[in-house]
Amino acid sequence: MKKFSVKLFSFFFALFIVSTTLFVATAAMSETLTGQKAPALQMVDAITNESSARLDSRSKAGDNIKITISSEHLTVTVNRRIKLTAVVSGTDEIPEITWTSSDEKFAKVDRKGRVTGVKAGEVIITASGVIGGKTYKGQYSLKIVTSSNLIKDLLEKNQVLSYQYSYEDDYYYTNDKEAWQYNFGYGKLYDIAAPYVLLEYDYVRVFFTYEEKDWMIQMWKGQYGLVFYGSEIGVYNKPHSDEEDTLFTFYKCPPEEDWLKMSMTLYHQDLSGEYIREFTRPYDDYWWCTGFKDGHLRIEEPADELRMYSRITLKDKEMAELFTQGLRDCGFTRTMDPGDIDVDEFYMKDNDVYVKWQNINEAENTMPIKVGTGFIITTNIITFLLSILSFFSLLGLGAFFFI
Repeated sequence: MKKFSVKLFSFFFALFIVSTTLFVATAAMSETLTGQKAPALQMVDAITNESSARLDSRSKAGDNIKITISSEHLTVTVNRRIKLTAVVSGTDEIPEITWTSSDEKFAKVDRKGRVTGVKAGEVIITASGVIGGKTYKGQYSLKIVTSSNLIKDLLEKNQVLSYQYSYEDDYYYTNDKEAWQYNFGYGKLYDIAAPYVLLEYDYVRVFFTYEEKDWMIQMWKGQYGLVFYGSEIGVYNKPHSDEEDTLFTFYKCPPEEDWLKMSMTLYHQDLSGEYIREFTRPYDDYWWCTGFKDGHLRIEEPADELRMYSRITLKDKEMAELFTQGLRDCGFTRTMDPGDIDVDEFYMKDNDVYVKWQNINEAENTMPIKVGTGFIITTNIITFLLSILSFFSLLGLGAFFFI
């Protein structure tokens, strides 16, 4: 019995070491292991790959004939090749498909639909076919990246722990429609504890009561661990209560009918002092809108280096008025000029509220994350030592099962 207990303890200890090592190595070294960063690429307006291609504009309304392009890939690496497939539906006729690239400086396509990356950029691949004397076309938007990255390729198509990746603007985000974090809600306690797990961010909480519910719309921006910076907007509510919130008051993640339409753009100050757009989360329904970039902020207080511009559409004018009053309570001021919103100002039109946030900050008990060359070297050494420890732990696992 004693021997079995020792083995069982050894098994769980080894499992813990392996899990910890994988987490540290993945979080801190992902870019080192997978190659150089992919460039930020610009979208082509009016073209998406929502499962496929579009009907040629010359086809008549109600015409069911269409050409659809499908592929397992949304990107192709320079000097590598992927295969696109054209499927004709709505007719028994099988036309000859002609493939073209919108710009062969970025990618070329052969007569079999095989696309070869030439240089970083974006192209539209078109498949054309003549059916009944009419030409039908399907289009597919494809990004060309400079280097293959297995982690990014995986996260682009599938969520892992609710996180995904977008080659558009080269950022990570939360798939909030299916996020496991939805089950936990949010409260001030999380923000108080954040600096002690290497999360150094600024935040603003906007409170108001609407339809017998207490609402909290919170915004974050700052450093997330050692290798990411980014921003978030979260929508939370709970049944109305006259009691004052405490450290342990938690708001629930809202039901789908309480999600709000919003968009979010993060700007980062470069060395010249200019604020450069890092990414934009598209206008959609969210309860948690997020975006994270690889990198580390240069200065101690993220508020001075990051700027968030957001559009939030409230349910109606009443809710928008309550929300903007909450913004005023936080220190924001209203502008009547939609074309000239200054930092820490908002503009309201009907139930749309546009906010430019930079300096207002309610964070407390912060613990700035300072990363220098010495720290990075130390982290790499620790990761290396943990890898060695994991190797011997794996040997221990083998001994547990086979001895």
